[in-house]
Amino acid sequence: MWTINRFPVFWLLPALLPVALMTIYPVAYAFWTSLHSVMLLFPDEPFAGLDNYKRVITSNYFLDALSNSLVFTLFTAPIVVVIGTLIALFLQRRFFGSQLVRSIVLLPWVLPGAISAVLWIWVFHPSFGVLNGILRNLHLIDSSIPWLTSPRLALFAVGVAHVWTQIPFAVVLVMAALSAINSETLEAAAIDCRSALKRFRYIVFPEIKSMIVVLTVYNALTAFTTYDLVYAMTGGGPGTATTLLSFQIWRESFSMYDFGTGSAVAFIVVAISALLIAAITRALPSDLFASE
Repeated sequence: MWTINRFPVFWLLPALLPVALMTIYPVAYAFWTSLHSVMLLFPDEPFAGLDNYKRVITSNYFLDALSNSLVFTLFTAPIVVVIGTLIALFLQRRFFGSQLVRSIVLLPWVLPGAISAVLWIWVFHPSFGVLNGILRNLHLIDSSIPWLTSPRLALFAVGVAHVWTQIPFAVVLVMAALSAINSETLEAAAIDCRSALKRFRYIVFPEIKSMIVVLTVYNALTAFTTYDLVYAMTGGGPGTATTLLSFQIWRESFSMYDFGTGSAVAFIVVAISALLIAAITRALPSDLFASE
């Protein structure tokens, strides 16, 4: 006999059903859209099969957008994890004003992406940007550097802004992992080994390595699918210098009003993201998440 006691999953149905409806249905509908010719100006939605995917892959922007997305991910994700870990290690120490510093570090996390973009436009603006002003006052440059208008520098500038917005989350998670380490173990390590680098390598890192991996995967996906900073800071330009696949989803859907092609780009992003996760996890040792 089927009872609640034998099948406790039924207790979760009130919570699972709304989640399923708000995730499974939109994803399924987006996949259906990617297989049809859905354009805002035309009411008919004929079946297109894989034509939308073929149109995306053979387009003149796909290789540039894919290359930019991969470079952006490889550039930002490791930096976020490394800097976030270093800041978390620093904030674990007790010093005067530590609570204030922790609050300041978390500030980029609470700011909307559009506001962060405005702040960084103010920093990188070629004419009145803060960065060019500082470099000019230090007599390091004679003319303004076109951070946001140069094809070679625009992606770097957007990457710096992205790293700044993602570091606080990494700090919070690494600090949570550090707080779970036995304090007696750390005290014994401080007595036996005076080298902070060796203590981190042999004592601290093995305890937080699982969190480091989770952060690496998370930040790789976040970087590969980022959109708001690119849209607000450069609009994908100059040219295609900062055109990412995630930005192309918006361009196809809400600029060209071709929702079928936009959905196809979205599912290509999902497929590549899955490959990134698989590549990262396969490169890890099999006993990484084993209990110590």
